[in-house]
Amino acid sequence: EAVVSTQSTGFRTVDVDAYDEDNYEDDARETGDSGAAEVTERANQVRGLLNQLKTKEALKMALKNPPVGNKDSSVKEQNYETVVSVLKSFKAADIDAAVADLDMVEIDILMKYLYKGFTCSPDKAASLLQWHEKVVAKGGLGSIVRVMVDRKGI
Repeated sequence: EAVVSTQSTGFRTVDVDAYDEDNYEDDARETGDSGAAEVTERANQVRGLLNQLKTKEALKMALKNPPVGNKDSSVKEQNYETVVSVLKSFKAADIDAAVADLDMVEIDILMKYLYKGFTCSPDKAASLLQWHEKVVAKGGLGSIVRVMVDRKGI
């Protein structure tokens, strides 16, 4: 009586091919022009804060809502340049205080930009390493791991 029919096919309703890594797609936002407008507006706001010497506020603004899902690489590049311009505006002595003011989400976003900088701008690596040291001190190795395994590039 406890025999289960081996002819049952009800368990075969899951489409396993949908979970194949080759077919995987991120939950990307289709931002189009609105993403470009947002990044341009943010760059202008950041520039204004830098002109007022409000570097900490500029850093927080630059890290806010990065264009993660945007398909347009020029939008991502523009946002990257905004973040790097903020990082360059800090004096070495002020980096600790700036990193201390960031929450863990902002730390992870900053770490993504640092690794992008190591890849795209090796000439800036020395200054980025100063930031990397401070970010690792606050975010720990977990921040590095989260950035490395995150599929959504910036």
